[in-house]
Amino acid sequence: MSGLEGRNLAKVKKQNMAAVKTILYRQAPLSRVEIAEQLELTPPTITNIVSELIQAGVVQELTASDLPNRGIGRKPINIDLIPQAKLALGISLGRDRTRYCVTDLRGSFLLKGETELVAENYEIMLQNLLNWLDQFKKKHTKEWQRLLGIGISMPGIVDTHAGVLKSLDNERISWRDQPLAESISRWTGLPVVLENNVRARTSAISLFHPKLVGDSLTFAFCHISWGIACPVVLDNRNFRGEDAAAGEIGKMILDPQAAFAGKHGRPGTLETLSGVSAILERCREALERGESPYLAKLCSVPQELTLDQVLEAQRQGDPVVCRILEQAMLFLGIALANIVDFLNPHLIFLSSALFKNSENFALVEKSLYQYVFRSGAEELKLVPVDLGEYGGAAGAAARCIDRYFVREL
Repeated sequence: MSGLEGRNLAKVKKQNMAAVKTILYRQAPLSRVEIAEQLELTPPTITNIVSELIQAGVVQELTASDLPNRGIGRKPINIDLIPQAKLALGISLGRDRTRYCVTDLRGSFLLKGETELVAENYEIMLQNLLNWLDQFKKKHTKEWQRLLGIGISMPGIVDTHAGVLKSLDNERISWRDQPLAESISRWTGLPVVLENNVRARTSAISLFHPKLVGDSLTFAFCHISWGIACPVVLDNRNFRGEDAAAGEIGKMILDPQAAFAGKHGRPGTLETLSGVSAILERCREALERGESPYLAKLCSVPQELTLDQVLEAQRQGDPVVCRILEQAMLFLGIALANIVDFLNPHLIFLSSALFKNSENFALVEKSLYQYVFRSGAEELKLVPVDLGEYGGAAGAAARCIDRYFVREL
């Protein structure tokens, strides 16, 4: 198929509608005139779109008392979204636990919680999930009736258009290429979108935290956990690549001579140099060799060592732990520099439990600025962000809203 897209009136109308919704997410409240000026569309076009949104019950005109005082003269009639006009159910099928939430259009939680759903066997997982959805619908009937859809996020390479998990290293083998989104949609009667758990978080940043993004239409979001991913939003759209694998920088080779591969992955990849699992494994080895006195005080069984204990040892100045983390943050900064050199984002969000210690963020920032190439005096911002333990579920809800409300795909 050609990569070119034709244009017809229906497609143009849908694009204009999406543009109006997007600017309301970013900058509302706005007047019709302001929307027309910023989108470079005619006032009649904006008037028609806004009227349609008001009639649909998702946008409202603000009264004079709702607006800030701008001095003398007639105040403009501003437009804003009605947050609870529509709701979204977000489910995060994580490696160790499953979390869910119901959000309104602005990302405020109406419901949230945890449940046991994850199973390595696909058929068992699917049946558990369908049973849970039935129970959820009965328990929360009012919220269910207002759902515009369901978003599901999970680690791994996800083909969001087909609604399937393509791969997750050597895990969840039976899940691969199974029609998960279609199966849930058929069962519930609701549209369902499947998304990678980190890429989903970019939707949460764009829709639920517009002040963080500001005027940037292009940004990178790097999340460091057991693996490392850094999806990039280009001109307000997630760049996915040919096989939906774009952003998997954990697989990037940074040290071909490295001997350490950890339990998973190839030697010298970013995830074996800077991933949480790799950091824990190195610290456990140091603990077993008796090289880390602070860790020994915090944990007597190496295999039970936690990241919080590692970070506490770092705060106490354990030289071995500090050296391990310094090296990990060095390589992470180099990887981000490569992304900036290739795709040229001016804004990068950094997300990980590692940054509970601000020292680790400072180490990444130092490495990034040391190795990045910049063509001029353009500003490059590295911003720490913490979406919390429900970040994956909120991201799934945001992805649902983006697809079925903002873009109406």
